[in-house]
Amino acid sequence: MTVLIAIPVFRIGCKVGIDRGRAWSVIDELVLWSITRQSKSVGALAEEANLPHQIIVASIARLMRFRLVEVAFTGGGVAFRASDYGFKSVSSGDPLPFFPKRISRRVSFVIEWATGDFFPTRQIRLMNQHKIDAARNDGAEVRTITVDEGGPSVSHEANLNRLADIATRGLDEQIALIDGRTATMRDNEFMVFRVTDGVPQGLPETAGPKLRQVIQETAALPPGTTRVPVTYAGPREDTDHEPRAHTGAFDPNDLVIGGSAQRTCLENLVAKAHRRVIIHSTFLDAVRFGELVDLIQAACSRGVTFDLLWGAEKDDDTERRNATAAIQIAKTISENPHMRGRFRVHMRTTGSHAKLMLLDTAEEGWLAVVGSCNWLSSPFQAVELSVIVRNQHAVADVATALQRLTGRRGLADEIATEMALTARDLRRMPGQDGDARLSIITGEAHDQLIRTASSSAKQKFIIGSNRLGSTARPGALMQGEVASSRDGVDAVVLYTQPSGPLKNRHARALAQDARTNGLALAKTKKIPLHGKFLAWDTDDFIVTSMNWASASTDADFPWGEIGVHIHAPEIASAALERLEEIFPELAASQNESSA
Repeated sequence: MTVLIAIPVFRIGCKVGIDRGRAWSVIDELVLWSITRQSKSVGALAEEANLPHQIIVASIARLMRFRLVEVAFTGGGVAFRASDYGFKSVSSGDPLPFFPKRISRRVSFVIEWATGDFFPTRQIRLMNQHKIDAARNDGAEVRTITVDEGGPSVSHEANLNRLADIATRGLDEQIALIDGRTATMRDNEFMVFRVTDGVPQGLPETAGPKLRQVIQETAALPPGTTRVPVTYAGPREDTDHEPRAHTGAFDPNDLVIGGSAQRTCLENLVAKAHRRVIIHSTFLDAVRFGELVDLIQAACSRGVTFDLLWGAEKDDDTERRNATAAIQIAKTISENPHMRGRFRVHMRTTGSHAKLMLLDTAEEGWLAVVGSCNWLSSPFQAVELSVIVRNQHAVADVATALQRLTGRRGLADEIATEMALTARDLRRMPGQDGDARLSIITGEAHDQLIRTASSSAKQKFIIGSNRLGSTARPGALMQGEVASSRDGVDAVVLYTQPSGPLKNRHARALAQDARTNGLALAKTKKIPLHGKFLAWDTDDFIVTSMNWASASTDADFPWGEIGVHIHAPEIASAALERLEEIFPELAASQNESSA
């Protein structure tokens, strides 16, 4: 008996750029390192490394091809030494320069819905619903599988990983770019297999056991079966967003506190940008953007490309107002010959409250800024907090967060692709030594960290929040009360204004109730606080976009709030000392808490 089994698929196609070239081996790096300060012959190198002459000759030939090694004539014959370029490459600590060949390739693959297996399109037979119906009308026994309870992930991250498996051939190739204009995804087709006497025809060799089992069980059903419901049996999308700590050094000056200090930070970083700047600002303001035009125009004139993202999505009016501002900013750009074509404003909200900036520099590589400042709408008058992230592995985590924020259109999202490839390259950079640890935190990690801090604080537990809202008690006050219940712990929640249904009278009642539990709930006076932070004891400080005392995280959208956790000697003490100079009420509240 012969049956046709149709399984629904996603079909994805795009044009990719592939970098092809052999990476440097450990032997290559060892040979170059051994001749950085002293010329050596092939024989001497082979003897030192205990390797055949042929391997040493091949390694030196490749190093010479990339101008890393030069010939040195000595009294004993020909020797080799590192060139000036090779010496700088070794002493810099960076990976050796790599010059691959760029090739273009059109790639198409399918993801089947039943188990999540994926295959190059050329390996399977595709039919649409019309052709399946026609085959059934011609008397063929056709069984269509329908999938319940989920399906394979088609996120940008998942599809890029599949694309890398299919598009690259061997370890000497890697994806360098994806042409988003050519990216397509269809979900109205089926891959069809002919099964004769229980044996499937045309099934790719890479098909997994679960898919084979689905096909065999479907083929064994009684004649006349047309639809076969199955439960999705493949991998689920990874929802693990645990922060990763990256060791390195941290300069306290990279913790930027203040209003005008944020504008100075923005100006300095844009002035250092080499080729690329990406800004995510929750809100937009065309007037504020106009005040930064000269700064941005100067960067565009020297070849920097900008992307401006925004995330306002509180309500329809907020989204509409910021969309209008985006249109006005886009109009300003289109009328400026220096910025036109180099500054792109995105018209759709990301839905995120995060405040981020990512840029590349000629001297320091990629830098990121994570904090509370709405770069493109702020008057830079309220007190903001931002952290300049220089650790390349931590910057990679920020790039990944941007990938997930922008990758809603799959491989058609060019920024998401760029950020994914950038993160991949940054994670290959060597790690750093130092007494600090940096972690990029998203979503529910905020809740986990504030609970950890409240239960472990031994001296101080200080929360800074722009707003005090209806979630203040479970979100911040209860955590502060837990910390203050231990002897010797000063616990304070500092805020600027009540929010939502909460009024000033409610805030006063909350403050009185908190005081009875040993927690000081303090409101700023003359200078407003827009920054959001959490400090405990002397060495731990978090800067984030999340209003600890008025907002809650969304488990389904962890990139809605993004922050950075710094663990470094005395960083919390130094930050609180600076904040107490701005907010005397913060110091007074700590004294009140400990009284």
